[in-house]
Amino acid sequence: MAAKTFDVTVASREKPLWQGKASQVQVPALGGGLAFLPGHASSFVLLSKGDLKINGEKDLAFSIEGGFASFEKNQMVIAVDSGEEEELKPKKA
Repeated sequence: MAAKTFDVTVASREKPLWQGKASQVQVPALGGGLAFLPGHASSFVLLSKGDLKINGEKDLAFSIEGGFASFEKNQMVIAVDSGEEEELKPKKA
C-alpha cells in the first residue's frame, strides 16, 4: 500500500521553521512551481523567491527568498535562505 504522507523538514540558516508530515508540498522552483506527493521520484530542486505551501494535518505557507529542496524515499528537506510563516486565508468565491 502506498504511503499517504511523507516527512518534511523546513529550515533556514537561522533556525528550524517546521517539521512534520505532509500529503503535498508546493515549492517555487526556478523553472516554475512544482508539487511533491508521496512516492515522488528522487529530486533536487533550486528554489526562487515565492510561496512554499505544505498540505498536511494543518495547511501551512511560508514566504521564502530562495534555497533548495531535496526529495528522496518519502523524505523532503527544504533549506531556505530566509523564510516566514504566513497566515493562510480562505479563498473567496
